[in-house]
Amino acid sequence: MTSKTPDQSPQPSESDEQQLCTSCTTPNEPNTHFCVKCGAPLSSFATLAPFERLFAIGFIYREAADRPRKLIVVLGIWLIFGIAALFGLFVIMTSQGTDSVSTLVGAIIGGVVLLFSLVIIWKSTWNYLARKKTGDKVVPDQSPPTR
Repeated sequence: MTSKTPDQSPQPSESDEQQLCTSCTTPNEPNTHFCVKCGAPLSSFATLAPFERLFAIGFIYREAADRPRKLIVVLGIWLIFGIAALFGLFVIMTSQGTDSVSTLVGAIIGGVVLLFSLVIIWKSTWNYLARKKTGDKVVPDQSPPTR
């Protein structure tokens, strides 16, 4: 019988398996529902449970903005966030004629919506054009290997 000393750590056995993420190939613990690196859903529970479903949907939007693979995805982002940008601009324009507090609140809300929408449109378009130019060789969120 062997006794463990506090400075000894247990040796990993061959039965210790890790689940690989299908999106970024990062090893994850077997019972996790989301990837620890990119947040991709790893199990069906991640898309079925109500609260976890929000994270799975968020991953889809992040993936579309960070690495759009097709032009139709970029056009969809332009459509969704273009409408949101127009709404932000509309809120800014209509808050001009009211009292000072509601003018300031309207301008802030409209400005945040407009800025957020334009950043998402710019980011997804830039990533699509960069990906198309490099021929999918470098993923935008990973740096190229250095020598």
